[in-house]
Amino acid sequence: MKNLQIKTGIKIIFFLLLFVSAAPLFAQVIPPQLQTVSQQIEEAFTGPIVKIILVCCLAACGIAYAFNKDNEKMKRNLIAIIVGIVIIGAATEIVAMVGNNIG
Repeated sequence: MKNLQIKTGIKIIFFLLLFVSAAPLFAQVIPPQLQTVSQQIEEAFTGPIVKIILVCCLAACGIAYAFNKDNEKMKRNLIAIIVGIVIIGAATEIVAMVGNNIG
């Protein structure tokens, strides 16, 4: 069972890396009329407001984690939320990097 989970994880990581490496190719196919719309959407998700919100959420999770050391259920939930915040933060940085390399 554990071996199956490892293989599934490796497949997911492989497809994510494949998608990230192919992202610049898809970005070149976007028509010029949609460039401004896509740039506005990108700025909305990678702007400073989103980063401030993510930092505040991460700080709140850290405070809640510190005050709920004995509550195992709360600790598991907070760790899951922290992992989600980190993934979202990393995704915004990846989008910003790809956008800077293309534009």
